[in-house]
Amino acid sequence: MNNYIFEAEGKTKSEAEEYTLETLRLQPGDLKFEVVDSGKSGFLGITQKKPAVVRAFVANKDIPSEKIIHGVIITILRKMGIPAEVVGMGDVDGKIYVELTSKESGLIIGKRGATLDSLQFLLNLMVDSKIRHNRKIVLDIESYRDKRELSLIRLAKSIAASVIKTGKSKLLDPMNPFERRIVHMAIQEDERVFTRSEGNGTFKRVRVISAKDKHKYKDLEDPSKKGLPVDDFADEAEVD
Repeated sequence: MNNYIFEAEGKTKSEAEEYTLETLRLQPGDLKFEVVDSGKSGFLGITQKKPAVVRAFVANKDIPSEKIIHGVIITILRKMGIPAEVVGMGDVDGKIYVELTSKESGLIIGKRGATLDSLQFLLNLMVDSKIRHNRKIVLDIESYRDKRELSLIRLAKSIAASVIKTGKSKLLDPMNPFERRIVHMAIQEDERVFTRSEGNGTFKRVRVISAKDKHKYKDLEDPSKKGLPVDDFADEAEVD
């Protein structure tokens, strides 16, 4: 995005600029604008008028990072053709949580949250390139991540029950580090089963194994981590 933090359209350049300031709740001196397209009138008043397009850049270095985050994520989604609004933003444990709402929430979430995770990664990358605030941004929409966490906890306990009953290990679908950690933590207190991660890269799979077979995997555990797999504690750097 070449360091601009927001792109807007309007019937005129002035209208697009006013919309930007209103959306980000900033003052005229906080931003400087670049005209991408001045707009064109429709032919003889019959064809549709082409809107004016402006891009906003930071002019005041004291602008809160939350304003920049707001502008960047909305611009990304608009370029994807997805209308959305930021309905909440706050700092929790050093991370900035951004809550969205949209009629197209399913498109933003994607399959098992894959699109949401990709958007979160892109948002962090772009914001860091502009302000280098060294805080992770957690992107969510309509409390999807809370719902996903509860779903993963239920899944982990259900799979654990199956493994205990049959004695056969179960391999879950690929997950990101944050989701794998939820699964590990959900059943770590159950001494009848244990977990390990398999695969390479960010998206690995969690295997739930009967404690009767634990002797086969001793080399993959770190007792100092309460029995959780070593590789997913290494992944904490990705999660945090």
